[in-house]
Amino acid sequence: MGLGGTGTVTMSAGQGFGPKLQYGGGFAIDFVFPLDKWTRLVTSIEGFTVAPSDISGGFLYRGYSGAALSMMLQAGAVFAFSPSLGLMRVGGGLGVAAALPSYWYTTLAFFYLEPRAQAFLDWEPAGLPHFDFQLSVPVALQLRGDMSYSVSTGIGLGVLYRFGNDK
Repeated sequence: MGLGGTGTVTMSAGQGFGPKLQYGGGFAIDFVFPLDKWTRLVTSIEGFTVAPSDISGGFLYRGYSGAALSMMLQAGAVFAFSPSLGLMRVGGGLGVAAALPSYWYTTLAFFYLEPRAQAFLDWEPAGLPHFDFQLSVPVALQLRGDMSYSVSTGIGLGVLYRFGNDK
């Protein structure tokens, strides 16, 4: 089980207007199910927000906040081990999310699916045998009907607690 946070930047274009950047962030509660030594299934409950774009060019894209449910298959390999420092793993994942946000200052909600990819660096410290700390770079494509395209990336930090005796 884990907790994570992400800072994001989203580039969107739509409704006949050009691309703009929007900054945001979110948090997640993760449920991780190891499949074997190399792979795991991660399901998450997430909250997120995306701020409005700037007003340059005489237009802006609205800010929105919401929640999402996601599922990702991750695979990783150990690239460093030290009895005193612990284990470091590098890997990646592919998944999908279902998001339900609403625009700021309105009751207008909308739904979209979000294919996702992620690269990560995972550290299992020797002194904390049940914890993992993860640095990630997520990339997501928001399949929104109101936009020509909307894609985001960012940096995420997370901590995972493993129950039981087995890694």
